[in-house]
Amino acid sequence: MSPAGEKFESLKPFFEPQSIALIGASNNPGKPSGRPLFALINKGYKGKIYPVNPKYDHISGIKCYPCLADIPGPVDLAVVSVPAAGVYDALEQCVDKGVKAAVIFSSGFAETGPEGRLAQDRIAELAGNSGLRLCGPNCLGVVNTRNGVMASFAFIVDIPDLDNGTVGFVTQSGAFGALIYAQALCSGVGLNYFVSVGNEADLEFADFLGYMVQDDNTRVLGGYLEGAKDGPKLRRVAEEAARLGKPVMIMKVGRSSAGARAASSHTGSLAGSDRIYDAFFKQTGIIRIDGPEELIAFVPLILAGRLPKGRNIALLTVSGGAGVTLADMCERLGLNIPPLSESARSKMEAALPFFASAQNPIDLTSQYVTNPEMLVACFNALLEEDNIDIILGNFDLREPYGMEMARRVIDIYYSTGKTIVICPWIFPGQDEGDGVRELRRAGVPVLLDTAQAVRAVAHLVDYADFLRRKSGKYRVPSISVQGYDSIRDLFKGKGTLSEGESKALLSKFGIPVTRGGLAGSADEAVELAGQIGYPVALKVDSPDIPHKTEAGAVFLNLASEEEVRKAFAAILQNAGNYKPDARINGVLVQEMLPEGIEVIIGVTRDPVFGPTIMFGLGGIFVEVLKDVSFRVVPLSRGDALDMIKEIKGYQVLKGVRGRPPADIEALAGVIMKVSTLATVLKDQVEELDINPLVVYPEGKGVKAADAMVVTKEF
Repeated sequence: MSPAGEKFESLKPFFEPQSIALIGASNNPGKPSGRPLFALINKGYKGKIYPVNPKYDHISGIKCYPCLADIPGPVDLAVVSVPAAGVYDALEQCVDKGVKAAVIFSSGFAETGPEGRLAQDRIAELAGNSGLRLCGPNCLGVVNTRNGVMASFAFIVDIPDLDNGTVGFVTQSGAFGALIYAQALCSGVGLNYFVSVGNEADLEFADFLGYMVQDDNTRVLGGYLEGAKDGPKLRRVAEEAARLGKPVMIMKVGRSSAGARAASSHTGSLAGSDRIYDAFFKQTGIIRIDGPEELIAFVPLILAGRLPKGRNIALLTVSGGAGVTLADMCERLGLNIPPLSESARSKMEAALPFFASAQNPIDLTSQYVTNPEMLVACFNALLEEDNIDIILGNFDLREPYGMEMARRVIDIYYSTGKTIVICPWIFPGQDEGDGVRELRRAGVPVLLDTAQAVRAVAHLVDYADFLRRKSGKYRVPSISVQGYDSIRDLFKGKGTLSEGESKALLSKFGIPVTRGGLAGSADEAVELAGQIGYPVALKVDSPDIPHKTEAGAVFLNLASEEEVRKAFAAILQNAGNYKPDARINGVLVQEMLPEGIEVIIGVTRDPVFGPTIMFGLGGIFVEVLKDVSFRVVPLSRGDALDMIKEIKGYQVLKGVRGRPPADIEALAGVIMKVSTLATVLKDQVEELDINPLVVYPEGKGVKAADAMVVTKEF
């Protein structure tokens, strides 16, 4: 069995238990310890239910056992709702009984401080040693609406479920997650799974999300995330979801960069935690949402099974103002409002009154009320437009014509493969009407909130684009590096590497660096300059002076032997004055690079996702504007190209004011090589900066002018 299959089976007892023991069960359905029992009964759970509490002989007509060992048959899932002090003993009983999984409602663990953390560590160790899988502690539990498993005390277990739920939802916030669940149900979106993970002593957010990805009944994955516990695991889950075509929508909170640590490199100082999450979500196809409304609006669109072929949308409205407003929202979210062909406009103008508009957005005007056939004519004209991928209709479907028009729209919908979304005009307090209900019954996506409709369409377009792009150049190459030991020897026993040492490491991975060498004397510097060819640059080579310009330890465009000798002496003197205790390896003598576009490529270590690459233009773009992009290693070539195109300064690389385009392919190649370095040396390299990397015109390549690497000392 594959690792994914083993993980699926190990979590199955949470969702498909044949028997459930309720440890600490109460006869009061209003208590957390009592609600699961009554919810299991009310929701028609077909397995065996074993209340465990020495206080009772029976609860609601079901035999109650003094302890877990007294239960006559096997137990798949235990629900633990006893005080924190009794949890460890309860779990030991679970291990002795052979219970496969346990949900721990009890609070009083890591969330309370050091003593609680120790208690939580004990139960985590017990789980690790025994194979007992845990959800919690301090959680609301697990719900499977398909079979009535209500291993939760949240109020949601009392809400009537919708048939055929297709959404799996995992939350790190119990109470807020339950509100999202309830909001989805009230909006007509059914959930089949709900998991509140609590303190994640054993299983965590990504584990349960991974189970739902593998489940055939789950079509969309949702989540509320405060912080991932295991970034690489979440990446594997997202990649599997993408492979299966199942969108993952996560409400990630905590956008501030307050967690960004002080760092030696530009990369480290620019890498706020939220920027890394944003980059990770883009890279893996996870759709980041700001609220549950976006998940709720997206579900009808994805369940319709129509992924748009592009970003071009036509807006069909009965109000000019509404059309302009919708157009603004569309363009703000990356959707295009293309002009229509003369043929399409002519067909629509033949059906529209003279004061209507056949431009995009199309304004039917209020005349639609007396002549709703014009809507059909406009729809049919748009269906013939090859450059229209999506049609959003925003019109009234009230009687007396609502039901008839709904049926005509349904016929149109099933005559095409285009993405069609209907946003009917519904006034406050007004019933949505039979026409709208008819559209819903027929499977036509209907959204009442136009703003959320546009956002949902934008998410659908982005997701479709991601699925198209993830093959080919988006495949992460396998990595094999020869001479690993010799690479490791370059930084063994060191922390920050000097420029010369850093460039030697880059060269091992095929990254072009300046020609040059290390001089221990003025004579050696002159000899090296002669070999390289004038003009040359001289720099101090010291791991303790990363900012050489500030120390006055860099001299450029040296054109003679005399200038080299003077610069050599000045560098040593200035470096000594700047930092008297600095370790100085010598003076680097390097070729002077011709002018090009200066960029920065860096690596920093994110505490959740591990090595992360940054890219941006040099100078003011990175220092002041912070115009940079990030991706988590390992990268595909497509990821590297996306990083380059994502920054606002990309226009400079494309060529401006008569300048030729830069060698973007060579630049992407270096980003890939840095990804290889960071992947191979993920446990050794803390930070890396190539600053600047000089990019030359197309076909002329790139070259690293300066570099700094910070390694773990070992």
